[in-house]
Amino acid sequence: MAHAHVDISGERTSLDNLAQKAIVAGVILAVFGIIASLMMHSLLGDSEAGHETTAAVEHATPAHGSADGQAAHHAIGHIQKWSPYHPYLVNVAFFLSITLGALFFVIIHHLTRAGWSASLRRLAEATSLNFVLLAVLLVPIALRPGALSLYKWMDPDPGDVLIGVKSGWWLFHSGFVGRLVIYLTVWIGLSALFYRLSTRQDKTGDPKLSRTMGRVTPIALLLFAVTLTAASFDLLMSLDAHWFSTIFGVYFFAGCVLSFHSFLALLTIWLQKNGRLERSVTEEHLQDVGKMMFAFTVFWAYIAFSQYMLYWYANIPEETGWFLRRQAIFTWGAWGFFLVFGHFVVPFLFLLSRHVKRRRATLAIGASWMLIVHWCDLYYLVMPQVNDGLVFPFSMLDVTIFIAMGGVYLASTAWILRRNKLLAVNDPKLPEALAFHNV
Repeated sequence: MAHAHVDISGERTSLDNLAQKAIVAGVILAVFGIIASLMMHSLLGDSEAGHETTAAVEHATPAHGSADGQAAHHAIGHIQKWSPYHPYLVNVAFFLSITLGALFFVIIHHLTRAGWSASLRRLAEATSLNFVLLAVLLVPIALRPGALSLYKWMDPDPGDVLIGVKSGWWLFHSGFVGRLVIYLTVWIGLSALFYRLSTRQDKTGDPKLSRTMGRVTPIALLLFAVTLTAASFDLLMSLDAHWFSTIFGVYFFAGCVLSFHSFLALLTIWLQKNGRLERSVTEEHLQDVGKMMFAFTVFWAYIAFSQYMLYWYANIPEETGWFLRRQAIFTWGAWGFFLVFGHFVVPFLFLLSRHVKRRRATLAIGASWMLIVHWCDLYYLVMPQVNDGLVFPFSMLDVTIFIAMGGVYLASTAWILRRNKLLAVNDPKLPEALAFHNV
């Protein structure tokens, strides 16, 4: 099929001095975030936060003299108290989800032999290499002090039969760490493989490399699906080891794809504002990125509603407890309603128009909003586990940790992008991408 010729001979396809500016900005944010986090942690203190939240639980539970009160008082010693590892997990999961979404973008591009995404693929490939950084960031959670602070199954209540059964074959520390190593090995290996073959094609122009990447993708997609699902179970769902959802991995996957396309939109717009990829990425490509954001906004809402509706309809106590915890106090209930409107209704209406998706300013607003509400969604998954949802533990530490990790992630992404061209210049599908036009 013939494609209209688009001259990109004068296209700026490398970061050059822009990389240094981005790296410096990232380092400054990281240093500021780390210092601010240490200061906030010293102000809050583990013991002080624990006393405050325990007092809140005692205030919310029945009187100690009643039978219910005695049971509640006994449970207070075993509830999950707040620790700095909780906001740390929220932010690690946020940047992990973006990186997983980038790897999925690359795999699907080659699996479907897509044409329109060829001019954006290198940005996804580079973003996916951040798994090495994520491996480092996950170390504090994998170590025993971090795991003990987050996961009750590490130190279960006496006589907890369900945890006893699960700990025999899945929920034990060495297995948890071993599985994290396996997940990260698979993700790092896949992202490195696609990036290495893609950048080699820049130099050789060998079209066989595209076919090689295409042949790998069925196995890569299977490995990706299994590892993402299991990782979401280990890192997030096992925060409440008594509750389970077979659709939880799909729920997390929806957030991964949505957050990456939002990140990709902002990254592309930033690069074009600084004179990069001005001809190779057009409004047509940005519209398709916006379409993916819109599609996975709807998909996320569908999965979230399906999960909630089935548990509500069945009304089985061991299944509804996870949701009741997120309705225990007004603040968590309001947070849930905010997600309904902020994560679905508002972006659905905003991204519905093609004109919003084709204009950089409005697309950037939509992408920024989606990243914010995705972070709020992850916060909703993690933080109600603190003291059975009877407190709202938000503090500036949640924000400062995000700034620190965001700075490191920005610097890492810029460092990766500066190593090679921003465009897969010898991809056989590139002419199709350059001539792409929405119908």
